[in-house]
Amino acid sequence: MSDEEITQDKQLYTKLNKDSRFILDPKHDYICRHDKYAKNGDIGDSSYFIQDIWGARKVLENKPSMHYDVGSSVVGFIAHLLAQGQKITLIDIRPMDNNFDTNFLNQKGGISYIQANATLLENIADNSLESISALCSVEHFGLGRYGDPIEPDAWEKALRAFQRVLKPGGKLYFSVPVGQIDKVCFNAHRVYRPQTIIDVLGEMQILEMGYISTLDVVECMKWQKDHLEIYQSCLDSMPEYQNNGNVGLFEFIKK
Repeated sequence: MSDEEITQDKQLYTKLNKDSRFILDPKHDYICRHDKYAKNGDIGDSSYFIQDIWGARKVLENKPSMHYDVGSSVVGFIAHLLAQGQKITLIDIRPMDNNFDTNFLNQKGGISYIQANATLLENIADNSLESISALCSVEHFGLGRYGDPIEPDAWEKALRAFQRVLKPGGKLYFSVPVGQIDKVCFNAHRVYRPQTIIDVLGEMQILEMGYISTLDVVECMKWQKDHLEIYQSCLDSMPEYQNNGNVGLFEFIKK
């Protein structure tokens, strides 16, 4: 909204207002200029919107006694899980205060915390977790964007750590940007061929892989009873961008 539009709205409000409790006073102004022209139902980044719903559905269908997460969105994915009473443990190298330790958040669920380097997970025992996620976090590891040390293979170390700590039958829900070639878009993130992720996780079986396209998921791989169905045409048509990729969604189970 322009200054002229705001002034006109103020004048009209003052003319129409009959309630002395709500008289305009400039010291209380809180001008919002952009909402008037925003689309109805604006969801921000559509990829994260779909990703967080996808991840929450997967975890809640599996119903783990405790779900562990590395670096996913707290206001999206984690909030969806909390609303359904899922118990969650966040894993982060940074120290954490007790902001989440409230009566409201602890009802039928709650958030606990483990301080650990996500590329190593040295404080977590082998074959001990039944459910873990990392939604659009690992692609940033080791690039310095968030103050982390430069470590070119941090993403691969993290994947191997996830594989190590999951127990047989445990699930990994994972997302990163995907494309036709592997590349690093310094210092924002990396983009991966789907097979690059699958190859690192040799002790795990891919159950599902797809990528987000607007508000939908294009399915590329799906485990069917005793074999992996691969939809090659969908993989081949996966878009390629200069410095980004569509969000790829992966569900794995440890063998």
